[in-house]
Amino acid sequence: MKHSERGAQGCATGCPEKEMIGTTNQLDWAEQIKVQVRGEFDRVARALASAATKQTEQDRTDTLAVIAILEEKRAEVLGNDQAGYFIRDWQELRDQVRQMIAQDPRYKRIKVNKELARRISQINPNWRLNSMKIRPLSDRIVVKRIEEQEATIKGIIIPDSAKEKPQEAEVIAVGHGKRLENGELVPVDVKVGDHILFGKYSSSDIKVDGEEYLIMREDEILGVVDQKPKAAKQAG
Repeated sequence: MKHSERGAQGCATGCPEKEMIGTTNQLDWAEQIKVQVRGEFDRVARALASAATKQTEQDRTDTLAVIAILEEKRAEVLGNDQAGYFIRDWQELRDQVRQMIAQDPRYKRIKVNKELARRISQINPNWRLNSMKIRPLSDRIVVKRIEEQEATIKGIIIPDSAKEKPQEAEVIAVGHGKRLENGELVPVDVKVGDHILFGKYSSSDIKVDGEEYLIMREDEILGVVDQKPKAAKQAG
């Protein structure tokens, strides 16, 4: 015979908890287990919140997204009205909360994106500039000079003082585009990663975290360099 003898108790985040269904013994047992389950959710939430305070802006955003997933799982678990569910699945806490998060497709996407970011950072440490350091406005772009190899004339090394600065650069960040008088937005025609050519006196020098960059308007770009693989060039 089933009874409904326990009133709903609000969880820490205000998620609704229904009256549990089960025998008197099951209800008493399940209520004790739910106290431990709430504590486990709280423990994981505190650990994530503590980690977020020490992270960069991007990593903190990811951690807050994980906390949102956690709270959704909390509401799902504590909102279950079957006493047998807690007795069967939560009597022994074996890191179920973290496992529930780890199996969520949204968490898996976050993990994949973070791994991709780590690999890209190994190739180009400045790739995050667009989202973390500088947000160019309008049709402005941020670029980093591509230093040419030391030039020689008949085997004689040209001293630095005699060399002109290279006029090729890699696009690091781009603005949203230029707004016309009629309100139409014309997007910038180059993208992050493009190699561009610019005039000798174009742009303004800026320095971010000890790194030197240039900022210029799109109409100061002379052209985009076609980046063909070296093997292709040699074959031609």
